[in-house]
Amino acid sequence: METVRYEMIVEATTPIAHHSEVFGNSAIAMRRKIRQSDGTLADVPIVTGDTLRHGLREASSYALLDSAGLLDDAQLSEAALRLLFAGGMLTGRGDASSVKLDQYRQMVDVMPTLALFGGCANNRAIPGRLIVDDAVLICVESSAFVPAWVSEWLEESGVSIDSCRAYLEEVQRVRMDPVLDPGKRKLLSAGAAEAIQSRLLASESAHDDGDASGSEKAKSTMLPRRFERVAQGSLFLWSIEATCYSELDLDTFNTTVACYLANARVGGKRGTGHGSIRCVTARKVALTRPAERAEPEVTSLTRAVGAAFRAHVLERRDRLREFLSAVDA
Repeated sequence: METVRYEMIVEATTPIAHHSEVFGNSAIAMRRKIRQSDGTLADVPIVTGDTLRHGLREASSYALLDSAGLLDDAQLSEAALRLLFAGGMLTGRGDASSVKLDQYRQMVDVMPTLALFGGCANNRAIPGRLIVDDAVLICVESSAFVPAWVSEWLEESGVSIDSCRAYLEEVQRVRMDPVLDPGKRKLLSAGAAEAIQSRLLASESAHDDGDASGSEKAKSTMLPRRFERVAQGSLFLWSIEATCYSELDLDTFNTTVACYLANARVGGKRGTGHGSIRCVTARKVALTRPAERAEPEVTSLTRAVGAAFRAHVLERRDRLREFLSAVDA
């Protein structure tokens, strides 16, 4: 058994719009309370471990299908798609309403990522071997809780940190109403154009008369909205840990992390230039036996990964296809 933890500094290469709630038309950035040395509390922006774990699951599932040569023509059932990209309980079909534990072991053999993320068999929760932490903004308020190597890296790199509030900005976007553009109104049918013209006149009249009710009924569909985002270039501390029982487990873990970091995105508004992150630097902390090693050994993050994982999956591609065609999740 080996417990491997990767601690890394990730950088927001684009702004991050990861939100916790919405008040009216304003979206609020995801935060976590951190107690300061003087006893006060600070709300520090984070990227949740749930978001990051989901990204890891997606990356591992695509790697699994690609390694088995199934990515271009997977022909998955709905249950198989759900199992790969959302996890959940595994069940049998017909009279076999639950998956037996020996069947679960066979599933793990053909789908090694299942052991990493866990599942449920025979009405028993099978815990995964993966611990994914929140990615916490590196700022003045969180500096007391970062590992020593992070503080050293910041100093050696000449990187200064500011208050968490300095990294947040509020921006506004507007969804335009196309009927306000005279040129676009020319594309309307005669009936639609007449209805729009009547609505515009009613809105104008209600505004002049101070008729709030009339203005509400005749208002346009233009929608201004505001949201908080973490500034581009901000640094986060993220750690991820897995318990491995074989070289295959370790390579599956490394493949999952490497595939995700190759093109990692978090939060919302990804289609409008938000959420891209990259790993700046990392440390590998390997704890083989708790009684044998009181202090973790710090090494560089492993780079060459995936060979054992790909070979294992490719050898079992037929069994994997059969399993995915019959699974009920």
